[in-house]
Amino acid sequence: MATKSKKSKLYQTKLKIIAVCIIFFSAMMIFFCGVIFSNVSQNWSKSILVEENFYDTKEFRRMFYDALDKAILVDVHYGNETNIQSGEKVNRQELISGFKRYYNIIDGVITSSTKINDTYDGLMVYGTIPETLQENFIEYSQLVETRLPQYRQMYIQNQLDEYRKAVRYLEGLQNFYYFVEDDAGYIVAGNAGRAEVNNKNRTMMLSAEFCSDNISEKPKLPPYSNYYLEQSNYTVYAAIDEPLIGDDGFADLYQEFQLARSSLPYLFSISTVAAFVIVICLIYLMRVAGQKEKNGQIQYLCVDKIYNEIHLLLVICLGVFSFCMALLLTDFIRYRSIPFWAYVFTTLLGILYSIDVAVVVSYLLSVSRQIKGKSFFKNTLMSVLLRKVASLFTGATFRGWLSLVMLTYGMGNCVLVFLMFMYWVTDYMLLFLGLLIAYNVFCLYLFMRALRSLKRIMISARETSKGNLTYQLDLSEISPSFLNFAEDIANIQDGLKKAVEEAVKGERMKTELITNVSHDLKTPLTSIITYVDLLRQQKLENETANEYVEVLHVKSYRLKQLIEDLIEASKVSSGNVTVEKMRVDYRQLTMQAIGEMEEKIQEAGLEFKLHSEQGVFVDADGRHTWRILENIISNAVKYSMKNSRVYIDISKTETHGVLVMKNMSATPIDFDEDHLIERFVRGDSSRTTEGSGLGLSIAQSLAEVQGGTFQVRIDGDLFKCIVKLPLWKEEYHMQKYTEETEQQELFEVTDDVQTEEKE
Repeated sequence: MATKSKKSKLYQTKLKIIAVCIIFFSAMMIFFCGVIFSNVSQNWSKSILVEENFYDTKEFRRMFYDALDKAILVDVHYGNETNIQSGEKVNRQELISGFKRYYNIIDGVITSSTKINDTYDGLMVYGTIPETLQENFIEYSQLVETRLPQYRQMYIQNQLDEYRKAVRYLEGLQNFYYFVEDDAGYIVAGNAGRAEVNNKNRTMMLSAEFCSDNISEKPKLPPYSNYYLEQSNYTVYAAIDEPLIGDDGFADLYQEFQLARSSLPYLFSISTVAAFVIVICLIYLMRVAGQKEKNGQIQYLCVDKIYNEIHLLLVICLGVFSFCMALLLTDFIRYRSIPFWAYVFTTLLGILYSIDVAVVVSYLLSVSRQIKGKSFFKNTLMSVLLRKVASLFTGATFRGWLSLVMLTYGMGNCVLVFLMFMYWVTDYMLLFLGLLIAYNVFCLYLFMRALRSLKRIMISARETSKGNLTYQLDLSEISPSFLNFAEDIANIQDGLKKAVEEAVKGERMKTELITNVSHDLKTPLTSIITYVDLLRQQKLENETANEYVEVLHVKSYRLKQLIEDLIEASKVSSGNVTVEKMRVDYRQLTMQAIGEMEEKIQEAGLEFKLHSEQGVFVDADGRHTWRILENIISNAVKYSMKNSRVYIDISKTETHGVLVMKNMSATPIDFDEDHLIERFVRGDSSRTTEGSGLGLSIAQSLAEVQGGTFQVRIDGDLFKCIVKLPLWKEEYHMQKYTEETEQQELFEVTDDVQTEEKE
């Protein structure tokens, strides 16, 4: 038991967290070792790793060559300051080219026809300057005469600065020795004698035609070369101290080399140990990944749902991106940034490195969980594609089953035709021909059976679309090719049937509730109204009581109107209304409705403007149309801006009579158009005005019952109601009346004949 308990502790979450922390700590140790080594070797290339001798490094060779360049520049090229100040070392071509670049002079006809004199203060003309370029020529001449001497002095001053800088550099070197010898063997310049240079172990002799390099044991390519030395007849002898002494650039570089070489073993050892610890912790985490106990069930994470190929590709892309960013940040840290930004970029590099470590660890643990759960290959994109292809031939889908049937049919015909032609001149040919015919007849039978199944499914779908949810599809008569399809159609029918039943049940219960509650409220409300009217007829001496009675009178009648609206809305929504269509004058009925509500219109301070075409007759129920007009006019009276106009336009199209009423709302309309037509929605959101919020809903329902439409449109605060009702068609109704009259006469004649036969 103790052994089992000890093993189970390996799967504790606490140990897993500790292992992850150790991995990140070790990874950061490797990172810091790299940062430290990069700092101590920031001036060095890979030679710091491969070269054990300081004098064999490229960095030393580069510094030695730089000292040689300075020595040759000072003692071979310039000689002394007098040579420079006299202008002897001026390069004519370089001076003139620099002058032209400095003043943006472009070579052309003028420069090719002239030449700057030897004193650099005028022009010599060798050709003919065109008349069109005379002004440019004069400008160029003045520029040469006035600016070129100044530029020459600036050029000479730059040479003096270069000479003095090189002299100071050579004077600061304590370990570099050299002397310059002419072709006669005399020393003409240098900081050491012949014997002092020859006594050094590491020397170099240079001339225009010969080079002897004993600076290091390993030959360096390419060899040293200098343009000024090659153009002279001098020989330069140079040497370097060993060991280096004093405090100059060579000594500082040597100390950096020694520091980097001495720290390398320690940093490498620490990095190796940290890498070993990371490997051990990774092995442990991969062993216990996804489990809380030994041989326990594998628990997957969200990252495990990513296809393994895509997961690996994402890791590789992150690695490539991190590598490129690391190179860029390292370049900024080592060569381009100031100390503050060096710390910032180092921090960013550390964050990027930590993200890479986390992603790699997460990927390895994900792979471990899938391998232990035996789902690694199942979670590959290739495996999923193969399963999709395989499902086409299992009959699970219509496409797969159809593909399998077509493939089998084609292969069967190919095999039988091949065998028939193979045995064409033998008795077996007739056998294979008969098998081919029988095989195709059998396939044709199966095909016709499948078509019959498809026809039954189409009939079932058509009946369902018509609303016949009781139609039953016999699945036993369906071909296997369409069985899944047929089952889906049957399930859709069952689902629709249940949904319709639930919807009808809910609507019926809602309608019955509204109707019953409205009737139950109407009976006591009638008594209340009666007694309130009786109280109003009494001569009450108390003024307060009279006010209370008036309030009861108003509110009781408002409640009565609300109940009547509820009952009417319930009837309309349930379809329990009768429609008796007749010829209705749309304009006349609208004028009557406006006249009936004239008192309320005047109280609201509104002015109604009616514009109507002549002869707009609609085929509608007069009572229902009157209620529509009453509702929309009442709505305009309640919510229109005081002392404004309400416009009513009546027109007709080919099929409908159209009434459009427009009014300006007194309050901002922040409702949706469709929302306004819903029940119990009022234009006054505070609900302080009269109304039940059912008027527009009832108007819409009554319009639809009569075969028309009711729409609401909003444009800012402009409210527009559009009522469309079918036009009265005289010819249609005359024909219908004639048919009904003939049918009635036929019934009367039949009744007379039957009466005579009985007599």
